[in-house]
Amino acid sequence: MRGGNLKGPYGYAPVSRASSAEVPGARRATRRAWRCAPLLAALAVTAAACSSAPPVGQLGSTLPAMGGTVTFVKVFSPATLARTTLAVPVPGHKMVAVILTVHSPTSAAANFAAIYTDSKLVDTNHQGHIAKREGKYQVTQCLTYPPFALVSAGQSQTGCELFLLPLAATPVELKISGKAEANFKISPAQIVAGAASAPIVTTPRLRAPLTEGLGSSSSTTSTTGAGGTAPATTTTGIGTTTTTTSPGSTGHQVHHHGQGVKPPVISHVDPRAGLVGQKVQILGKRLSGATMVTISGVPATIVKKGKNKVTVYVPLGATSGSVVVYTPSGNVTSAITFSVL
Repeated sequence: MRGGNLKGPYGYAPVSRASSAEVPGARRATRRAWRCAPLLAALAVTAAACSSAPPVGQLGSTLPAMGGTVTFVKVFSPATLARTTLAVPVPGHKMVAVILTVHSPTSAAANFAAIYTDSKLVDTNHQGHIAKREGKYQVTQCLTYPPFALVSAGQSQTGCELFLLPLAATPVELKISGKAEANFKISPAQIVAGAASAPIVTTPRLRAPLTEGLGSSSSTTSTTGAGGTAPATTTTGIGTTTTTTSPGSTGHQVHHHGQGVKPPVISHVDPRAGLVGQKVQILGKRLSGATMVTISGVPATIVKKGKNKVTVYVPLGATSGSVVVYTPSGNVTSAITFSVL
């Protein structure tokens, strides 16, 4: 080789210096590419895993979720409110019940307690609704199921989730997140309509007054000229029961109290009319410690109570009638009629 020329069988062939210099560089680039190949392959696999959509199923499907697997069993819309429910959906809404069976892997136990917060029911308006535990809301389709919790290895548990949806909305998809995500599509043909909720009519149990062996009792009743009845007072050895009725009033107040104990008083009910599920404030005096409130004899869920105010929900099955507050110092009935719209 002379001055960059290669000697062949027919003499010297010219070779550019640039060409001879490119050969080592190309080799180095090839070696770097081979070294990076495993890393690039791993990145490609990771990107594919991150971009892959969660598995999709339907009614009856079993998909990985929550550290185990979940089977979509049934959906009720609307669900039937139980007579033992402590609250009813707000006006214009309904309860939807979803029945699921969860399975833990055979190798370890799995905790499904977080499935309530990790579940979302999507409706026809593309709105997502977080699941609710059976607490103040109770439906007949879920009464026999225990809450989701820790499931032993290789075991299964069937439970229920509740969702609050607008009346006109229809569930179309159940999404479960967590350690593994799963989506269950819901078609209208798979939805079971629950039976109509029966009116809840209950009468509060009142404690009978103790009179035997505790003293004499007397009763006095007088009639006024206006056709009304004057206050009637019954006295026993343990206290006094006073019933007051005013001519022309729409209600009355009844107090049961012991000697020296001031009875509770209702001065105002706000509002005076409302829908089932609406909040109502009962204002007065000595209402602290209220144990029960009824509207037309139907127990209402107590939301908040204080010394002079109690807030309740209008219960399912209530009709227009009096409001009664039960406290340790006595019971009091409102002097006005609450109207259920």
